[in-house]
Amino acid sequence: MHAALSHFPLALLMSSLLWDAIGFWRSETVWPAMAFWSMVLGLCAAMFTAFAGAVDYAALPAEHRAARTAMAHLLAMLSALTPFVIVVVIRRSPDPPSFRNQIASLLLETIGVALLSIGGWLGGHLVFHYRVGTEEAGGHNDK
Repeated sequence: MHAALSHFPLALLMSSLLWDAIGFWRSETVWPAMAFWSMVLGLCAAMFTAFAGAVDYAALPAEHRAARTAMAHLLAMLSALTPFVIVVVIRRSPDPPSFRNQIASLLLETIGVALLSIGGWLGGHLVFHYRVGTEEAGGHNDK
């Protein structure tokens, strides 16, 4: 389930940077609102995705050859959510942010997108290289 669910928070959170960048460039109120709600929905979707990931991680034996990559993925993804949470707290509403909050949002979202990219790559490596979370994994017994 984790791999299937991961597309929603990734798309929503990464697109928020695009909406805020367009809003900064065009000064139209719709773009910051789209960015705000993309982040809110992305963070909500991330909770379900993280739960499914925690189930997969708990099923992975500590001595499994993918355990270190799984931990790096977990840390990257949790770290990636932090900047988006900060932006939502800073903005607190879909109303157009001040210039200072726009700059802070763009910077934090860029950091978040970079971390999501790293974590997403690690997650893909877990699925496609180590076969974690797939039927081919045979119950994660591959050491």
